[in-house]
Amino acid sequence: PIYGPDKTIMLDGCNGRTLNGKYQYHVKDPDDVDSELEYCKSKINPETNWNYILGCYHGTTDHTRVVDSTEYDLPADCVLVDGSPTTAPVTIPAPSPTAAPVGTDPTLGDNRPNIIVMQPDDMVFFDKWGPPPNNPTKLDVVVPFPISGLPHMDSLRLNGLQMMEAYTVSPSCGTSRYSTITGKYPSRAASSRKNNFDHLPEVMIPNTKLVDVGEEKDCSRDNVAAALKASGYLTGMVGKWHLSKIADIDYSYSYAVNEVKKCGFDFVDGLYIENIGEKGFNNYFDGTFSHNMEFVTHEAIRFINEGSNSPNPFFLYFNPTVPHKSQSVREALTDFSCRATPRKDVTEDFMIDGMTSKYGGSCEDYRADVIDRSSNDDELGNIWLDDSVGALLLALENEGILENTLFLFQHDHGVETKSAIYENGNRIAQFIHFPSEYESGTKYDGLVSTVDIAATLLDFAEVSPTHFMDGTSWRNDVKDMASRNFDNNKCIFFEMEYDRAVRCGCYKYLAINELNETISSTFKRGKKFGYSIELENLFDLCGGTDHYITARKENQEAKDLNLNLDESSTSMKMQAVLQCHLDRTAHSASPGNGTLCNLNPATPTSAPQEIPTPSPVNP
Repeated sequence: PIYGPDKTIMLDGCNGRTLNGKYQYHVKDPDDVDSELEYCKSKINPETNWNYILGCYHGTTDHTRVVDSTEYDLPADCVLVDGSPTTAPVTIPAPSPTAAPVGTDPTLGDNRPNIIVMQPDDMVFFDKWGPPPNNPTKLDVVVPFPISGLPHMDSLRLNGLQMMEAYTVSPSCGTSRYSTITGKYPSRAASSRKNNFDHLPEVMIPNTKLVDVGEEKDCSRDNVAAALKASGYLTGMVGKWHLSKIADIDYSYSYAVNEVKKCGFDFVDGLYIENIGEKGFNNYFDGTFSHNMEFVTHEAIRFINEGSNSPNPFFLYFNPTVPHKSQSVREALTDFSCRATPRKDVTEDFMIDGMTSKYGGSCEDYRADVIDRSSNDDELGNIWLDDSVGALLLALENEGILENTLFLFQHDHGVETKSAIYENGNRIAQFIHFPSEYESGTKYDGLVSTVDIAATLLDFAEVSPTHFMDGTSWRNDVKDMASRNFDNNKCIFFEMEYDRAVRCGCYKYLAINELNETISSTFKRGKKFGYSIELENLFDLCGGTDHYITARKENQEAKDLNLNLDESSTSMKMQAVLQCHLDRTAHSASPGNGTLCNLNPATPTSAPQEIPTPSPVNP
């Protein structure tokens, strides 16, 4: 039974009561939590130290026994070994300091790592970071660092682990984020499946939200934030969300914050619920604010500081809005104050070590310096971002927790071929700074993707997954430093609209559902940039060598490099693997269909059973 603080019945020393002849414990129900109450926000009050039992309920804590969890041990006669309620205790036990109640995850003295996932919006892939080859029509393009450099982002790369062949499984903002936080392909989103169509999912941002539908609980249970929170982590989200659908009539900043909190977060602030300034694509932008790295960085550091004072580790999901061009970064720096935020209650500039503190807390002076350090407008957002990374690292260092914090930095998708499932849309930069685990200069060239992040983070957090995930942890693989260019035991799939692709080892098979620019961004951008745009396309991304090709002018997906007819046997095998993926993710398939779809051991190449249409595979 669920109940909150009672004004007439005092809870006993076991934090329980007798009701209708049965002894019951006071437990937490998220639906009853009012996280806006001051006693729920504060990290000083003892109520929040024991919130796994007391909770932050609507109402007050009047007539409820409140004890500090760091000095309290729930007596042994309050629970059975399996954690179920017993008969009422003979006596009211007195508080005594020790561990958490039987049956709960340990929280005191927790040495598991803090975790930060940072995902800038529409950031370019710099040449120093090993991007895929240029688009076929722009082979000579160079993408250098700003003249002033990017010292902090590059320190994550140079002083930690760099993934040399990391991918997003879907090259669009919201669909990529869905895969990161759930560990599932966006074609599996409950928000899409709820329509109960018989054909394959159309993978697009509006169809890919975190919602609960029946037993599919993408928001409240089946994501990495909810899983970490359930295991004792303090969870926070700052920046662009893009994973909830809020009606215009319902929107307010506080309403949006609470909607995001439902998806596994204790703390949400600095929130941009959607993109800035795109009419018809958000329901909150009124023109009074813009990109604001001081705002989101300040809130991220506020969460880090609160988390460092907790006995529990923390998880921060940090998504800056820059350098997304839905609104000009230069205009954000020159035409808006850092006090202009979606929250609309900021009256003073933000004092941030590593950003504004050098200028006495003046955002105007700091922003002028950002502009002075740039040589063109394209550099502005990246310099601003880099300063934010530096401020976060400084905050971690000041709190003495840098060594035990896993900081994962990644792109959400490629830029020039965004929304197309070619390498320049799907390949991303991904760095993991974790001093206690990875030495400086560590590199891994195995295939990893955004669907692997949730499983990997749970692995580091020592949490057994409780929901189905497509991804797997790469923690042990990196330790073994095994290359996977020729390891076909793992295939990565890519999804956008009705188009699909798969990479196994060096080979990539790409299927365009229909050669129509209005329904296929892959076809549209492929046609524009000189890619192969047949219905069926087979590429050797190693170009006949034993390694993935990254040379600027050696794009392996150009229109004259389609191997589909020349290597028909390989093409048939890859098509069968992709068909396997289409079968398991079709709306008619079970939500947790975990059929393995790999080349080695080979997926059968015999004709598959008829599946829902439209299918991106050409019969």
